[in-house]
Amino acid sequence: MDQFLSIKHSARSSQFRSSPCSKQSFQSEDDRDTALSFDFTPKPKPKPLQGLTPMSSPFENEDNDKGSQKEESVSKPFIPKLSRFSTQRVITMNDGDKDEEPEGIEKEVKLCSNIQLQIPDEQTKTIEEHLKNFEEKTKLNPKLKQMKSKPMSMRNFQKVGESKEDKLLEHPFRHLIFSPKIDELVLEKHLYITQRGLIYSRKCLKGPSEQFIEKKKVILNKINPNKINTIFLDLDETLVHACNSRETPTVRLKQQNEDGSEIEVGINIRPYATYFLQELAQYYTIYIYTASSQQYAQTIVNYLDPLKQYISGILSRSNCMETKNGFFIKDLRIVKDLDLNRTLIIDNLVHSFGLQVENGIPILEWYDNQEDLELKYLLEYLIEASEQQNLKEFNLTHLQLDYLIDYNIKQ
Repeated sequence: MDQFLSIKHSARSSQFRSSPCSKQSFQSEDDRDTALSFDFTPKPKPKPLQGLTPMSSPFENEDNDKGSQKEESVSKPFIPKLSRFSTQRVITMNDGDKDEEPEGIEKEVKLCSNIQLQIPDEQTKTIEEHLKNFEEKTKLNPKLKQMKSKPMSMRNFQKVGESKEDKLLEHPFRHLIFSPKIDELVLEKHLYITQRGLIYSRKCLKGPSEQFIEKKKVILNKINPNKINTIFLDLDETLVHACNSRETPTVRLKQQNEDGSEIEVGINIRPYATYFLQELAQYYTIYIYTASSQQYAQTIVNYLDPLKQYISGILSRSNCMETKNGFFIKDLRIVKDLDLNRTLIIDNLVHSFGLQVENGIPILEWYDNQEDLELKYLLEYLIEASEQQNLKEFNLTHLQLDYLIDYNIKQ
């Protein structure tokens, strides 16, 4: 992605200071009054997550996070300062979506997980309440228990006997991948990435103030004002993949920048992406929510929806909230008059929707696999969700993401 994307520097007066994510960052004078102080998170030696090695991912490849820095130990426990939001804007030559978790998430997740074992807080109580509510619902409606390991696609395939080949059918979190056929290693890696994002979101992430949210508020247009359901879709590794210099893209596009210049953007389109948008638009108002620039996102959307029939609008990096550690958070509360009970958001990184986990669907990340079927079968789940009175509750009940936090992932 780095080879194709760029950002135009603002001409406004800026104050330089070093960023905790090891990149240059600037804070405009207009934003100084709302910027929050840096985190000074203590660094006690953490206990490893259940089922994970102490310092590294069980899935070693070039797409993983870089190694964590060596932790220091302290003599007594401290309550970690939760991640807060800043109005900083990271300036890099790569203006595309962050397709990898920021450096430091491994360390921060382990730290929060360790401290959380000793000191309960509001996030922990929220998790316990969700689990308790689910247990109460399953007592009243035993059919809900059957949803735990049976995604929509798998239950449909059972009718024709095609799911018999799936050796992972009884896996407690098989439902987090919607395709009827999947490799066990792919599932475990997906669970590992999702679990880490959940721990960060539930135990480390603290939302911004109401004043900060009000400052970010936006009004979005609808192609069809009569639709009551809303869905936000990520771009990179969800619908498309932006290729780097070592990859050969299937599609090359011209991105026009604010200054009138053009750059070439090379992308791969996920299988069934067009079909997914066409069908989904019958049930939802669709928006793109990405951590990339507006120019990049608009270029992709113009290609996917040239007649502007399916996608009603774009929220880009300027609509995200950046934590002091370089995490871009997509907070749905910035959309004016949005009913969160009738809203879903899809992203390959859980921390992106970390402030609305109940509304989120962590999709399997995608780069170039042309045999991928995830969008095709995810559509079945989304259609069924659209028929519910409360989409957020339906999604919470079906995905049961909070149970994954303490799950012992196989290595």
